[in-house]
Amino acid sequence: MYAVNIFWAITGAGCCLRELAGFFQDLTRVGHRVTIGFSHWGYQVARVYGVLPVLRRIADGSYYRELLVGDQGFYYTGRFNLGRYGLAVIAPATGNSVAKMVYGIADTLPTLVFAEAGKSGVPVVVYPSDQPGPDGYAVSEAPCMIDREKCTCIDEAGQCPAMDACPAKAIVLVNGKPRIDLSKCTGCEACVEACIRGAVKCWEKIRVKPRRIDLLNIEKLKEFRNVYVAGSLEELESLVAGLIGDG
Repeated sequence: MYAVNIFWAITGAGCCLRELAGFFQDLTRVGHRVTIGFSHWGYQVARVYGVLPVLRRIADGSYYRELLVGDQGFYYTGRFNLGRYGLAVIAPATGNSVAKMVYGIADTLPTLVFAEAGKSGVPVVVYPSDQPGPDGYAVSEAPCMIDREKCTCIDEAGQCPAMDACPAKAIVLVNGKPRIDLSKCTGCEACVEACIRGAVKCWEKIRVKPRRIDLLNIEKLKEFRNVYVAGSLEELESLVAGLIGDG
C-alpha cells in the first residue's frame, strides 16, 4: 500500500458526519493524508454536530493535512491540476451542492473541488445526503434539541443543570424554558449528561422525502466521467478503498 493524498470536502448536511469522520481517521492511521475543506455551512454543521475535534485530528495542519474553510481553500485547489491529489470525496453532499455540480457552478469550496478534480482526471466520490432508501425516504440526524414538555427543572427548582453544564453557553431561556441556540452549540453532549429529566436529545434519526429534482440531479451526476456516486456509507467506504488501492 502507498500513501494517497485525499481531499475530503464537506457541505452543509449533517448526514453520517460522525461515521465519516471515523472512516477518514482510520485512513490517516494507515498513512494516507487527508485535506479537509468545508463550505461555509459545512463548517457550521460540523461544529453543531460535534465532530470538529475529530476533524482537527485528521487534518492536523501538517502538509496535505490542512483544514480549510470556505474561500481559504480556493488557494489549494490548484493541487488537483498539478496531480497532487489521488482522490476527492464530497460527503455528505447537499441537494444544493449536487445541483451546482451537475450544472457546472463552482462557487463554493466543495463544488470547486468537484470542478478541478474533473478537469484534472482525478476520481471523485460523492455521497448525496438526499439518497433515498428502499422506502423512498432519506435518513438524516437532528442536532441537539430540548423537549420542552419534559423540561421541568426551571419550573420546579428555578435552575437548569443542562444550562449550567454547557461550556459554550448555548442554552438560553425562551418563554421561561431552555432552548439550544444552534449558532453557539458545539455538539459536546454535556447537556445530555447533565439533564436529570432526559429532556435533551442529540442525533435522533429523521426521515425526509427527497424532491424529484434532487433525485434527477443525482441521476445526472452518475453520468459524469470519473465520478462515483455512493448510495450508502458502506458503498462510499468500498469505493474509496478500491480507488486508493486498499480494497
